[in-house]
Amino acid sequence: MHRRSRPGPRPGSPPPSRPTALAATAALATGAALALTGTVAPAAGADHPHRPAIHFTPAQNWMNDPNGLIYHDGVYHLYFQYNPEGDRWGNMSWGHATSTDLMTWEEQPLALPYTDEEHVFSGGIVFDEHNTSGLGTAEDPPLVALYTSAYTDSSERPGIQAQSLAYSLDGGYTWERYEGNPVLDIGSGEFRDPKVFWYEEGGYWVMSAVVATERKVHFYRSDDLVEWEFLSDFGPAHAVGGVWEVPDLFELPVDGDPSDTRWVLVVNLNPGSVAGGSGAQYFVGDFDGTRFTPEHLLEPGPPDGEVLADFEDGYGDWEVVNDLDGTGGDGPFGTAPASGTLPGQQEVVGYEGDRLVNTFVGGDAPRGHATSPEFTIDRDFVNLLVGGGNKPRTGEGGHATVDLVVDGEVVRSATGGDTEHLDWVSWDVSDLAGRTARLRVEDDATGGWGHVLLDHVVLSDGPAAGLADYDWLDWGRDYYAAVSYNDTPDDARVTMAWMNNWQYAQDTPTSPWRGAMALPRQLELETVDGRPRLVQNPVDQLESLYGEPVYERDRTQVPASGLDLPPAEPGRPYQVELTLRPGGAGEIGLRVHEGADQATVVGYNTAAQELFLDRSASGDTGFHHAFTSRSAVPMALEDGGVRLRVVVDTSSVEVFAAGGRATLTDLVFPDPGATGISVRADGGGGSVEDVTVRPLGPDPSGAAE
Repeated sequence: MHRRSRPGPRPGSPPPSRPTALAATAALATGAALALTGTVAPAAGADHPHRPAIHFTPAQNWMNDPNGLIYHDGVYHLYFQYNPEGDRWGNMSWGHATSTDLMTWEEQPLALPYTDEEHVFSGGIVFDEHNTSGLGTAEDPPLVALYTSAYTDSSERPGIQAQSLAYSLDGGYTWERYEGNPVLDIGSGEFRDPKVFWYEEGGYWVMSAVVATERKVHFYRSDDLVEWEFLSDFGPAHAVGGVWEVPDLFELPVDGDPSDTRWVLVVNLNPGSVAGGSGAQYFVGDFDGTRFTPEHLLEPGPPDGEVLADFEDGYGDWEVVNDLDGTGGDGPFGTAPASGTLPGQQEVVGYEGDRLVNTFVGGDAPRGHATSPEFTIDRDFVNLLVGGGNKPRTGEGGHATVDLVVDGEVVRSATGGDTEHLDWVSWDVSDLAGRTARLRVEDDATGGWGHVLLDHVVLSDGPAAGLADYDWLDWGRDYYAAVSYNDTPDDARVTMAWMNNWQYAQDTPTSPWRGAMALPRQLELETVDGRPRLVQNPVDQLESLYGEPVYERDRTQVPASGLDLPPAEPGRPYQVELTLRPGGAGEIGLRVHEGADQATVVGYNTAAQELFLDRSASGDTGFHHAFTSRSAVPMALEDGGVRLRVVVDTSSVEVFAAGGRATLTDLVFPDPGATGISVRADGGGGSVEDVTVRPLGPDPSGAAE
């Protein structure tokens, strides 16, 4: 298992002459300011009501992916993608913040600024304790950063992305670029995001990096962090609906047993995540020093069965109704199935054959529907390829769905994930055996992503593998570029991630900063349903922010009018721990940031057997058409309930369910006065038990506890 970096010295390698320093300068620095997990002066809510109190944000300007995470000499270093000149993506540089407890951060001067020749994309940092690189001395070994140089048109490598090196001899506060950069160049414009660790068993450094558009992770080895040799690659596999980015490979014990370990490969994806847009998937398996081999790899697609529709010969006997608004056009279905991508549309991929239903005819505005002939359900599963907008029936602004209709009722429904990549959806219809049904494609959405894609509907005896069958770090909308710390105390595997989604990240309603980090999480591997899976919880240091509970209850019924809990203090984050027991209720949910016309709901749907996070009416949702959402994770009840830990900040909700076996993370932008907390049950009785509500961090008003 990888511990701290302890390779032997590189004999006969005197330190090379140092290049001219291109480290942080006062002109580009944002200045240092003490922060309570991201409350980078001014205090949370002082300059903007949605400034987080317990999540890191820079004092100003744009931030995205965490970079170079390392614990060194008692300090946690957080570097991050940063625009020193504005609040939208651009001028990529490495910002920097430090902490001794992962909860309180001090923003430092800019670490690696962009230049006319290169922008500084994501990467990682290692402590070269025995100076294998020769960039320091035995007495003063360096920290070494491997990062992606995104070369500009002003450089000698226009459009190329290659891996470069910088080093620090003062503990990570100032950096010098290596004079021999880049150290790894394969001539690609999509080769990025190196993460490096010391492979103890082999006695060499290992780098993982992605060829993003090929959906591949490349592995390399080095003895000195400068010369790199290709080992192997992995991918494409599982979710491939977007580019692969920010890989991370590490080893963990299973169920706490140090003699039984597995390797975990994290691969971030944009777009094409299970919740829509950007997200983070992972694979569990073995790394032998050369190649990563996953234990659980699913082949996409359904078992053999009866093909109900493939649209290769037109719509056939389907009833198609275009132009519900009477504008005289052929949208949204057109006169025949589409032959792929339509004008004005991103590239459509993942369909089979030459044609598919694509309701982008005329753009997103037209409305219409199409209905299949009747068929008898005589297999256990309906499998279908679906893509397009994430516009479910439960959302606002109209829906764009594929529905299974029995006796005039919609009994199953599917929607895309805001991606033009079609993915398999499987409906278990064993309870409907012998019934007569129809498929109905409805496009009632008129805004962005207001269209649906459908292809290859198959009745089968088993399900097709799709996004919901893969392993995800987080099932919410806002957890991306997840990457772990090197050299943490006690070998804890601690991750941080950008709490945002590329679909709307540049439009979130915050100022003078834009971008936040999710809470630091500790990862562990536990055997779940017969195989090792990641379990995630906030790091223990979060408990240092605990205030005295304001509400505790062993068990209570949820009345028809709902159960009101004490409201939150304005501007102060809090944590709710409870077990939801739906009983006879169709849905039961914890409502946070609740006001007269808004709430964010963490709930359980009994029929679907899923835990959901619904921000459809969470406050300000109108700044981007893709923001309104309801995300869900499949989850069976345990002893009739689901245990939740919900951390609520001024502009986010993070859900840790069943001891961390599933997480959902969403940004929200509620009215500052929306401080209500309650539990509601719909369609029957429900109850809650072991409820604790406590504030986090100091009272923002300054009043004594």
